[in-house]
Amino acid sequence: MRNGLKAILLAGSGGACLLAGSVVHAQEADGSVMSEIVVTAQKKSERLLDVPVSVAAVSADSLVQQNLVQFRDFYNRVPGISLSGGGTEQRANGVAIRGVTTGGGTAATVAFTLDDTPLTSGAASAQSPLLDIDPSDLQRVEVLRGPQGTLYGASSLGGLVKYVTVSPDAQDFSGRVEVGGNTVAGGGEGYSVRGAVNLPIVRDKIALRVSGFTRRDPAYLDNVNVAAERGDINKNKVKGGRAALLIKPTDNLSIDLSAMRQKSNFYGTPQIRVCQSCGTGAYQGATNFTPFFGDLKLNIAPSQREVDFKLYQGRVNLDLGFADLTSVSAWNEVESASDLDQTNTFRFLLGAFSAPTGSVSLINADKTEKFSQEVRLASKSDGALEWLVGGFYTRETISVDQILTVRPAGTVAYTSLAPSKFEEKAVFADVTYHFTPEFDVQVGARYSSNDQTSGGVTTVATPAQRFFGPGSSEPQAKSSDNAFTWLVTPRYRISPDTMAYLRVATGYRPGGPNSAGVTGVPLSFGSDKVISYEAGLKGALPGLKATYEAAVFQIDWDDIQLLTTDITSQMTYYTNGSTARSRGVELSGRWAPVRGLAIEAAGTYLDAKLSDPLRWPVGASPIYGAKGDRLPGSAKVSGSLSADYNWAIGEVYSAYVGGGLAYVGQRYAEFSNNPPGTSTAYGARLKLPSYTTVDLRAGIYSNDWRFAAYIKNLGDKRGVVEATTRGGTSSPQAIFLQPRTVGVNVTRSF
Repeated sequence: MRNGLKAILLAGSGGACLLAGSVVHAQEADGSVMSEIVVTAQKKSERLLDVPVSVAAVSADSLVQQNLVQFRDFYNRVPGISLSGGGTEQRANGVAIRGVTTGGGTAATVAFTLDDTPLTSGAASAQSPLLDIDPSDLQRVEVLRGPQGTLYGASSLGGLVKYVTVSPDAQDFSGRVEVGGNTVAGGGEGYSVRGAVNLPIVRDKIALRVSGFTRRDPAYLDNVNVAAERGDINKNKVKGGRAALLIKPTDNLSIDLSAMRQKSNFYGTPQIRVCQSCGTGAYQGATNFTPFFGDLKLNIAPSQREVDFKLYQGRVNLDLGFADLTSVSAWNEVESASDLDQTNTFRFLLGAFSAPTGSVSLINADKTEKFSQEVRLASKSDGALEWLVGGFYTRETISVDQILTVRPAGTVAYTSLAPSKFEEKAVFADVTYHFTPEFDVQVGARYSSNDQTSGGVTTVATPAQRFFGPGSSEPQAKSSDNAFTWLVTPRYRISPDTMAYLRVATGYRPGGPNSAGVTGVPLSFGSDKVISYEAGLKGALPGLKATYEAAVFQIDWDDIQLLTTDITSQMTYYTNGSTARSRGVELSGRWAPVRGLAIEAAGTYLDAKLSDPLRWPVGASPIYGAKGDRLPGSAKVSGSLSADYNWAIGEVYSAYVGGGLAYVGQRYAEFSNNPPGTSTAYGARLKLPSYTTVDLRAGIYSNDWRFAAYIKNLGDKRGVVEATTRGGTSSPQAIFLQPRTVGVNVTRSF
């Protein structure tokens, strides 16, 4: 059965690659179409070429047709985004834009939103999961580079990733059904089924849109552990849906209500132990990335993880004549439960519990309930003065529970229960004054204050106390924090389709409480802040049918938050230490040299490094980073190139063919707990090699039908996406690019 399906998929994709056209560029690929890309980066609809900030937009059609369904799948299509860590749990703090991250267990430096609803937590204790929103009901994904603290608040030091959903249409009935299948080299098969229907209940007044999907990603990793399932263990299953109701009682009032649910089940792990020469003893030299147990093989006990995401949102827009009043209310809940084999990290517990042939599992149970409310009033944009004022409130209830279990006996070595709360209030304003039709200046500001509480109970079994210390009950710790962020952006329109801008903007990440009552551990840690300087140029070249964007920037980062460990009590806590700076150049463009052909390119040069050595408190476990050391995950050079050709076949059908190339340069993993040059078992800091990947796509489509085929990672490269040694304290682990994947999608629209 497996071989039969593979033959069908390979034959289908190979035939389609002989055709031509592009679903992504189904419209006529010319300069006018390409210059009309619309984004909502500044909480209003604007042409991409008019937005005075570096923005990349990835269409949902592109994600679906190339099966780019996880953040790891498409991050390298947007140069400037990086991943670090290599953890199997895919936390949001592993994502960075323009290199602003130190890795480790600190809070995210990139904010994620769905429409205008924040998904990531402002509290470091939450350890927000990275939510891979399936593109089944998305319009696009917008990536905003640089701090966005004025409009989007905390934890957007490096930038913002914004998922934009499809809204109900109160005029026309429509629907869509899509079925897809894929197969991965050396592995198994996957499938996807997506569907959506739009129902105008009362024309121009009430409409309902309902969508749903189910997906199984192809597995390709084998397990050499005789006590576990052996073949194709990294089976991932995701399902979910969204319902959105639009009510327009009058022309001046619209009400949008929506509910979204997505449930993900991950079996096994994409993380592979590497470096056969590292062994378990002293090792001098650079870590290599040769898989320890063989290509696409690992050795773990049974592992699984489940993420359950729920979001309920209400949006009200009222046209007051002189201004638009918008209210966005949302409640979301994210539960993440995992049972992961961490024997490589905690192998020392096997001897302590007399289980030399056993395994150690880390059971995590995270839950964050978040209510948010935003109200803003925006002027009409037909005068010399544009303005926006608003207020924001959020309340989060967080629990992070961990259990270390030694198996097969199931003996509990360590438990930690850590509840916390986060509450934030903010007011913000944004004003743009048009001095002339060509020249304007934007000024924005935001004042935020937050209150946090945290506590915890730790229980340590007697044999494990020599590693973790005795158990403890932490009294409730509290902290209060506030921040003022601002931006100034002069903009000059050289022509109707050419704009230059300067942007000076700030961002912050909240501080918070540490463990109370632990000797040597500070009661709280402070916020960290960035200030960004950016100059950009955007424009269209109608004669050449091309558009372009260019930006140069520098980000200065102060009071960097770090996660460290108290040597005496073995309690982890947060502190502030050191400074860093990131500077670089970003270029992107789109060109339609002939009818039907669209070429896109983007590239980033990034120099992100410490401007002072990392500092850690007396009595804390050291974290080594010298002045000039690169920040984790930041490639100096990254880029992407794609081309799509689209043409008509007769009166009804069109066809397309296209391809893309992505390059990610050398990067470094997180900072190490080992001094440089030491001969510890796993050495100092990991250096990740560069990689290049090539994708192909092709298909045929009409107004009603679409057949699409794709090949991801054509060369079957083993590019290292992420890697970790947990600061140099455990064996090297790496996550590689998914092997060559071939798939097809068939879509019926009505």
